[in-house]
Parts: sequence; C-alpha cells; structure tokens
Amino acid sequence: MDSQINIELPDEEERPSIILPVYPKPLAERDIGRRFDENGFTAVEKAALRNAWRFIEPFQRRYGQTTFYAFLTEHENLINSFRINNKIHLGKLHGHATAMMKLLSKLVHTLDESLQFRSSLDENLPFHLKSGIDIDYMKLLAVALKDYLLACPEIKNHNSCTLTTALEKLVTIVGEYAEADDARKKALSVYYRSTNSNPTPKNLRASRVHSVKEVKEVKKSLE
Repeated sequence: MDSQINIELPDEEERPSIILPVYPKPLAERDIGRRFDENGFTAVEKAALRNAWRFIEPFQRRYGQTTFYAFLTEHENLINSFRINNKIHLGKLHGHATAMMKLLSKLVHTLDESLQFRSSLDENLPFHLKSGIDIDYMKLLAVALKDYLLACPEIKNHNSCTLTTALEKLVTIVGEYAEADDARKKALSVYYRSTNSNPTPKNLRASRVHSVKEVKEVKKSLE
C-alpha cells in the first residue's frame, strides 16, 4: 500500500501578503521638451549640422568659391570692395571666397563649447569689417551660402526641416553678431570723439604742472 503525504496549505486569507514593486528602482522622469542651449540650438539641430558637415567639409573651398562668384555676378557692384588702386585684388577676392565657409565650419565644430563658439566670431568677423566689407553684404552672402548648401547634391538627400532650421539659426547669429560688433565700434568712436573734442594743448598742460609745483614750494617755505 503506497504511503501518501498530505500537506495542508493555509487559506488565502491567512497567507502573508508581500507587495513588491514592479521594478526594483523607479525610473527617472524624462523631460521630453525641447531644450535650447545658450546659442538657441537644440540637441537635434546640433546633431543635424554635424552630420551634414561631414559631407560638406571636404568640398568647403569649392562650395565657398562657387557661391561667392555666383553671388558677385548677381551683385556686381560689390566687386568694388575688392579694388585697390582701381585694380581687383585677386588675393583678397579668393581669400574672402572661402573665409565665410571656414567661419561656418568653425562654428559647427564648436557648437557644444559656447566660449569657443563666440571666440570664432570674435576672430573672424572683425577682420571682414576692417577690410571694408559691408554688414548687409555679409548677411546676404551668408544667406546665399545657406541656400546653396541646402541645394547641393551632397546634402540634398540628407536635407530635413531640422537641418534647414539649424542653418538658418547659424546664419542669423552671424548677421546679428556683425551688427552688434559694428554698433559697438560706432559707440566707442562717438565716446572717444566726445571725450577728446577739446583736448588741452601740450604747452598749457606743461604750464599747469609747473604752476602746481610752484604753489607746493611756496607752501613748504611758509611752513
């Protein structure tokens, strides 16, 4: 006769109830909103710019020259900015053809470093302004570069609304910085002119110093 073991289980009401969490550690709350950095770019826009620049950078010299010459053909009066003694300065012309592309390239590579991003603007834009390049011209050239890059075959298949918005922001930053730099220089020049409008002649300054010394000597003698 087989032996049987009967095990009596407690009722469900008598069983201890243990409530365990679904996951041992609660998940952190995620902010899915759009966050902008100090320059007004989102993380997705910066990624789109970097990805596009991988295709642009090997051809940036050619892109800069092609856009620049087409731009000068459309705005032929601007060629006078590159004349020295009534002759076109080819070195200045060819150098400026790629300077704007190099500036945009530096800005793209320093998107995550705000200090270097602003330093790139400080180093490049004042050089163009000192060369007599008009601010409105620089803004038009930056817009022409943006339109050409978005239509070039290397980027055409990778274009998106995010990339278009990011390039527009980059061009806007260049234009606004050029305006701010020009306004700052004008304000400083007005300040210096107002403070030095009636400078004291050297001979008058020397006589004043001499008279002050004489007064001090008289005071010492009286003491």
